[in-house]
Amino acid sequence: MQAALKDKNDIKIFILYLMRNVGYPLEFENLNDIVIQDGVVGYFDFVECFGELLDTGNVREIKGENGDLYEITEQGKHVSDSLEGNLLGLIRDKSLKSALRLLSFKKRGSDIKCTSEPRDDGRYTLTASIIEQHEEIMHIELIADNRIELEKMKYNLQVRICDKEWNTDRLADKVVTEHGDFAAYYAVNLEENGEGISSIPVTVSLMNEWGVSVEQIQADAMMADKNRGVQLVDMTQIVESMIFGGTPKNLLNEKLDMETVENPMFCLTNESKMNGASLLLQEDIRKQIGECLGSDYFVIPSSVHEVLILPDNGIFQVPELNAMVQEVNETQVERQEQLSDKVQFCDKKTAVMENAERREARLEKEKAAEKATGRTEAKGGIHGKLEKAKAEIKAKGTDTIPKNRAKDLASVL
Repeated sequence: MQAALKDKNDIKIFILYLMRNVGYPLEFENLNDIVIQDGVVGYFDFVECFGELLDTGNVREIKGENGDLYEITEQGKHVSDSLEGNLLGLIRDKSLKSALRLLSFKKRGSDIKCTSEPRDDGRYTLTASIIEQHEEIMHIELIADNRIELEKMKYNLQVRICDKEWNTDRLADKVVTEHGDFAAYYAVNLEENGEGISSIPVTVSLMNEWGVSVEQIQADAMMADKNRGVQLVDMTQIVESMIFGGTPKNLLNEKLDMETVENPMFCLTNESKMNGASLLLQEDIRKQIGECLGSDYFVIPSSVHEVLILPDNGIFQVPELNAMVQEVNETQVERQEQLSDKVQFCDKKTAVMENAERREARLEKEKAAEKATGRTEAKGGIHGKLEKAKAEIKAKGTDTIPKNRAKDLASVL
């Protein structure tokens, strides 16, 4: 396949654009894979242009623990921001798979294990172990002066969503609610910034210390998630904002004319773009999305941070969507970032969300049952009338069919 970009300046801008939006230093091999993965840039063109970017100070080499890494410089960021629109059309036309890959390049939050214990002086001790790459990198203790201070943490609750079949170990000691293919568990965010989120998972023991129910935890966390800002944005605008800056328009309260939308693909997340996929669990948000699109829609579980929304316009088939999500998960998304490989379908009117594959199987089964019932009813109706007429004749003790009954039988036949 011939590479889409041949002009050296366009290739350099494309490399800078990707480096800026990945947001952290990369090894050369990883950068090469990202740039050439969809055939936009050829390998030899990439190597030549990347070398020139190094020479001109738009990219620099830094030392990492396991070898050399490369990051974009401030000058390189300025060049990327100054990009003109000739590259935009190419990016706008990228496939859904490319959109999923783009969304997978995110910073990872820390995983924190936590326990709470009452102290002799009436206060509470929270012991937290911060885990990264399966190693404990920090061990801290937090002191809550009293039960009220401990309960204040509820205002920092956040819903976390995962595939319940994939995460039995993760969910073992936590407060969990089930939602179809997904399980929701809950966390208290201690710190949130551009580098990620440090959080404490809400365990059953912690909930008991608070003296609240699972239902209350869920309600408080969902309200806190809404307060973090719900975003439904056009994927095209996300790409434009990455290139030109600015903020994509939030479409959640809009009513779109889908015939005017060139590439109808939308992203549901929160303002921080961290752990935003859980907004999918809120019925009123699903209903708003249906009203915005004016149609039923598919939900593509791209990562724990966001989901993609595709109007059900007849273009996409469920087996193809499932296969694509599985491939992207296997090749592009870090295991801890993967949400699921089960595409969902959401009904515009009811806001009911269900597994898209099982829905199709259910509809096929219902259709076959209706067809079979129709045949049975038709057959039963004819035979019923014949049997009734025969019974009447036999009851009168004659083999002669009255003229009016003969007409009835003729109409049946």
